[in-house]
Amino acid sequence: MLYSITINPGLETIARQELTERFSDTGHLKILDRRPQRLLFQYRGNPRDLLSLRTAEHLFLVLKQTPKMTRSRSSLEALSSPLARFNFKEVFDCCRQVGINVRRRMPFRVTSRLSGKRNFRRLDLQQVIERAFLERGWYLAKSKSALDIWAEVHGDDGYISIKLSKNDMAQRPYKQAHIPASLKPTIAYSMVQLSRPHPDDVFLDAMCGAGTILLERAHIGRYRYLIGGDISTEALDATVTNFGRQHQPRQFFHWDARTLPLQSNTVDKIVCNLPFGETIGNVPQLTNLYRRSLKEYERVLKPRGRMVLLTSQRELFEGELKQCRSLKVVQRLTVDVRGMRAWIHVIRFT
Repeated sequence: MLYSITINPGLETIARQELTERFSDTGHLKILDRRPQRLLFQYRGNPRDLLSLRTAEHLFLVLKQTPKMTRSRSSLEALSSPLARFNFKEVFDCCRQVGINVRRRMPFRVTSRLSGKRNFRRLDLQQVIERAFLERGWYLAKSKSALDIWAEVHGDDGYISIKLSKNDMAQRPYKQAHIPASLKPTIAYSMVQLSRPHPDDVFLDAMCGAGTILLERAHIGRYRYLIGGDISTEALDATVTNFGRQHQPRQFFHWDARTLPLQSNTVDKIVCNLPFGETIGNVPQLTNLYRRSLKEYERVLKPRGRMVLLTSQRELFEGELKQCRSLKVVQRLTVDVRGMRAWIHVIRFT
C-alpha cells in the first residue's frame, strides 16, 4: 500500500530517519520520495504501526498520485477519473485496521488544498473529487464523516488520499495541560533525536514550559535522570500534570535558568526551546537571558556533552554563543514554528 506522512517544515530529514530506523529492518518499507513537508512510501505491514511515528503530523493512505499535473482544468480529470473504477477492497481493509468503520455506501467529506498557479480553483478541485465519489453511490456527510478524503495539488503533483490519523497523532494524548507558545511535540521529538539520546544521559531542559521536550525524551527510551525547570510556576504545574506519575527518575525545579543550582560538568544533554522575542518583549531582556543562560549551560554541561537549542533570534543567539568558547555549532536546521522562521542549533562541548 502507498502512504504519505505530512511533516512540520524543516523536519523532513529527521522524519525519513525515523521511518527508516523503525521499519526498514522488517522488509515492509520502501521510501519513494521526499518532498517539502511530505514523505511518500510503500509499506506492507499493519498501518496501525505507522500511527506511532513521532515526526508525523498526519498519516494518509494514498489512493492516487498524479505526477506532472498541468495548470489546465483538464488535469483535474486525470486526477479524478481513476476513482470511478477503483477497487476499494484493500483500502477498506486498511481503514479497518486503524479503527475506521467502513461500509458499501460511505459517508465522506473532501478537504482540498492547492498551491501554485492554476487555471482552476481549490473549490473546483474539491467538487470534481466529490462528484467522483458521489457517482460511486457514496454520500456527503452532513456532520461527522466516516472517511476523510484529501485532494491536494502541490507543485507538479496531485494526490487523492484518505486520512488515517486522528488529530492527536501530532498533539499527543499526554498534553493535558497547555501554556501559551508551548512547543509542538513533533519539533520537541526531533530536537531530542538531534541530541543523540543515550541510556546513561542526565538530560536537562532548563526552560521546560509544559514539559514537552522532557516527555518526548522519556518516550524515546531509557535515561539516567530527567531534570526540568522553569521560572513560571504555571509552566511547572503544567509539566507535573502532563507527567503524572510516569517516567522516573526525574525532578522539576522552580528556578531562573540564568543561575542554575546544579554542579558543574554534571549534565550530558541539554535540549531547550529558548524564549523568542515576542515572548520576552524587548531585545535587552532577551540578550541578558541568552548571555547568562548560555554561560550556565556551558558550566553544567559535561565535556563531550551536547546541546540542542531552538530560537527565532538567530543573529542575537549566535552572537552570544560566540562568547562561550567551549561551545561549537555542529548543525543548524531551519524550521517553521507557529508560522515563524526559527533555527535549531546543535551544539557540542569541545
